[in-house]
Amino acid sequence: MRRLESDYHVHSYRVPTSYTNGHIHWMAGVTGPPVPMGPSHVHYYSTVTTFDQGHLHCASGVTGHSIPCPEGGHTHLLTGCTSVDHYHSHYYGSYTGNEEASMLFQRRAI
Repeated sequence: MRRLESDYHVHSYRVPTSYTNGHIHWMAGVTGPPVPMGPSHVHYYSTVTTFDQGHLHCASGVTGHSIPCPEGGHTHLLTGCTSVDHYHSHYYGSYTGNEEASMLFQRRAI
C-alpha cells in the first residue's frame, strides 16, 4: 500500500489546566506523528505547563482516536492529569487543532 507524506501529520494544542490551589496553568505544543490504532490513529504528546505560582508541571500521554471535523480534517481529544508539583496536580481536557491547519508536507506519494 502506498502511503502519502500527508499521512505523517501532527496537531497543535493549547490547553488550560483545571483550577487547583488558586491557580491554573496553560500547556501548548505539537503532537508526535500518527500511530495507527485499529481503523483510526492516535498521537503521543509530551509538554510542560506555564510557570505559575512559583512552579510548573509536566504532562504526557496519548490522544484519543481521530474525530472528523465538519469542515474537513480531524481533531483528537487530549485529556489527563499533570505531574504532582508543589503538592498538587491539575487535570486537563480539550481538543487538538485540526491537522489540516498544521500540515507539514505536500500530498504526494512516497
